[in-house]
Amino acid sequence: MKLLFLTRHAKSSWDDPSLDDHDRPLNPRGLRNASMMGARLAAWLKQPQLIVSSSALRAMTTAQLMAEQFVHSPSVVIKNTVYTEDWQTLVKVVERFDDDNESVMLVGHNPAFNEFLAHIPFEIDNLPTCGIAVIALYSQSWSNWSTAGKQVLFLDYPKRLKP
Repeated sequence: MKLLFLTRHAKSSWDDPSLDDHDRPLNPRGLRNASMMGARLAAWLKQPQLIVSSSALRAMTTAQLMAEQFVHSPSVVIKNTVYTEDWQTLVKVVERFDDDNESVMLVGHNPAFNEFLAHIPFEIDNLPTCGIAVIALYSQSWSNWSTAGKQVLFLDYPKRLKP
């Protein structure tokens, strides 16, 4: 079995309208939430062995802040292809993961993540910012993503637990 931690980037800033979408940073709440969600996941027995992030600044920052919370600080790999609105592009990314990694976190964006989840199938209107859906792939190989059984095991997001 493989575990995919599908993670939407934390809350981004819209303070500078001249910035390209790709270059928007996290806002203060996003910075707090990314670290907090990483700390929540750090309590799990199974943590991501690898983090694959979109090349957008807000996703890369989310990935790095989460990685810092994990006991074994996994590597963060940046992939331009994760910066997409197309869920099928994400499937291709997942199917190319190295099978030596039993658990991988993918950090990216909506609407692609919402559509990706809809094809598990899992009903959710909107994966919140900094939300994490943990998906089991019932296969020994990531390349079987399209054909193997899958199930969302857990969903967490910053506002699920009130501080």
